[in-house]
Amino acid sequence: MALILSEKDLAPLYRTPAAMDGLLQMIEDSLKAHSSNEVAGQTRIETSLVDAKKKFRIMTAAVPGAGHGMRINALFSGARDAYFHLLFDGQTGGLLALVAGRELNVWRTGAPAGVACRYLAPPQARTLSLLGSGRQAGGQLLAIHRALPALERVRVFSPTEANRTAFAKEMSVWLGIAVEAVNSPREAVQDAAIVSLATNSRSTVLDADWISPGALVISITSGQLPQEMVARSRVIVSWKEEVLDGESPRQPYATMIAAGTWSGDKIAGELGEVILGRIPARSSDGEMVLFESVGMPAMDSSATAWAYRWAVEQQAGLPFSLG
Repeated sequence: MALILSEKDLAPLYRTPAAMDGLLQMIEDSLKAHSSNEVAGQTRIETSLVDAKKKFRIMTAAVPGAGHGMRINALFSGARDAYFHLLFDGQTGGLLALVAGRELNVWRTGAPAGVACRYLAPPQARTLSLLGSGRQAGGQLLAIHRALPALERVRVFSPTEANRTAFAKEMSVWLGIAVEAVNSPREAVQDAAIVSLATNSRSTVLDADWISPGALVISITSGQLPQEMVARSRVIVSWKEEVLDGESPRQPYATMIAAGTWSGDKIAGELGEVILGRIPARSSDGEMVLFESVGMPAMDSSATAWAYRWAVEQQAGLPFSLG
């Protein structure tokens, strides 16, 4: 019998930092499957209500070992219960679950950053710079901390002092790691081995000259990177097709391609290829690596399966049948 899993049903899962470990493995497996051409039906489409401005996004993929997932979310405000996932059995096609998606999205977005740090961060990385102090920043920090237990220090900046101070205090207690709120993005970024961008800005949030040689920079939102940083970096992406040909142009890549200053051929490869050992993480110790993390349907399917399996083990959720 299928399960309905609400945000309330899954709240205990999201209160448990160690639960990220299982999701990290499932996301890593999905990246390997994608780069091995084992993911089927990976599709991203947009549709709308009669009012064409009110669009929905549907993302779907079948992932070995996870099942067939489908994410449906409204791209406009005011729609109730309009961000959720469906999970189907990968062999029989039977419906397994209807899963609330709001908080799951935070964990699913954070997990690829953690996987990227395992394979792309400089050796002995100890310091993380985090730009942003909202929900997505918390997901990034959680995933990176679980992926790199040797991480010792985090510096966080966001424009509102009260927000960054509260974030630093909360995360220090929850994760047991020293998180310090600082007064400028430059102060946060300088000398950091890893820089994670998790703000809601659609314009650049840092300067390429602030980044230390050999550092890993993680981008999850279009438009926050300066063009100079892209030009100087070894670019690794989660999903090359989405970066270059997605529904919305990914910036600053689209602008640079249009201007003839950069091309998709300069993408070194996908993270799955690094994990599989097909390409190196970097060509030299001092090379700056940029990980462009775009959402993949395969990741959504894997994250939904992760939440569903926890719910089955904990006997959480509401069983239902359409029969």
